Amino acid sequence: MATDVNTPETPKGGARARVVAAATLLAFASAIGYAGHEGYRAATDSFVAPIILSPDNDVVLANKAKLGELTVERARIVAEVQDAEADLAAGDKALARLRALDLVASNALAWTEDVTARQAAATAVELKTLHRKRELLAAMASKQERIARDATDNLGASLISKTDLTREELALNQVQIAMLDNESARVQSEVEMRGLSLAQRSLARRSGAPLMPEALGREEQMVRLELEILRLESEQRTKQVQRGLLVDKLAKMDELEQQLRARPLFRATERSMDVAFVPYTQLAGVARGADVYDCVWGIFRCKPVGKIAEIVPGEVILPDPWGNPARGQYAVLDLQQHESAKAKVLRVRGPGLPAQENEPPPSTVSVR
Repeated sequence: MATDVNTPETPKGGARARVVAAATLLAFASAIGYAGHEGYRAATDSFVAPIILSPDNDVVLANKAKLGELTVERARIVAEVQDAEADLAAGDKALARLRALDLVASNALAWTEDVTARQAAATAVELKTLHRKRELLAAMASKQERIARDATDNLGASLISKTDLTREELALNQVQIAMLDNESARVQSEVEMRGLSLAQRSLARRSGAPLMPEALGREEQMVRLELEILRLESEQRTKQVQRGLLVDKLAKMDELEQQLRARPLFRATERSMDVAFVPYTQLAGVARGADVYDCVWGIFRCKPVGKIAEIVPGEVILPDPWGNPARGQYAVLDLQQHESAKAKVLRVRGPGLPAQENEPPPSTVSVR
């Protein structure tokens, strides 16, 4: 049978070209979608710089040395507080004894006043007695003089013997001696009464009265006691202020030590830790429980490696993920793949953002 050369044939190469074109378009669309997805992730993720802190790290050792210095300084301040408290206790005891002595010294003058008054009363009675005795002796002397004159006349008349006259003269002499003793005692009593009167005037603070030695000594003692009490009170106030300052300083040091011990650099003195430096520009997307990703070149093939365990308060200045000095905070990482801490940069995906499939469950803080 003859073949009709005018019948058209189906071109096989055109179908293949359409398949290749469709596949190319699909691949291009997938690449565009992947690039858009990764670009969206890169735009919404936070970039952090991981750091491995260990007890033998130079920075950790330096901060451990600072903590040791802080501990030594705190012990020194505690010793100073104890010394200040001991000094205050000793000062209070000394003040109590000085105030008691001051009260005794004040009462001592009252005792002197009472004794002086009693002595003055007794001396006044003694003076009255001596005056009365003087009058009696004067009367006795006058009477004995008359008897002696009569005895002399009787001896001339041979009425008595010379022995009788001598006896009467001796009796007159004894009365005269008694009068002299009475006068001497009266003078001494008057001198004593004069001194007691001056003492009473001095103790009574009368104007123009001379100050008695006992009162002068008491005044000097009171002045010294008052000055010593004022000095001790001033020292006590100063020591109380110093103690207050030391207690405040100790409280601030305790607060500082507590803050320092909470920071990763000090916690790393006891165990290795995986942390990350989060610049303030990236901090908005970093929160506790956020997912941490490790990506090739920080962009492609991102895989979950852990979570954010803790955001550490306090500002630090370190190189950011791109090597530029920046201000930010530490974040403690909970990594299941610890090798990821050696990466130059990690990405953090906050809550509410699309999650990667097959993400591992959360675990404890990464400690080695």
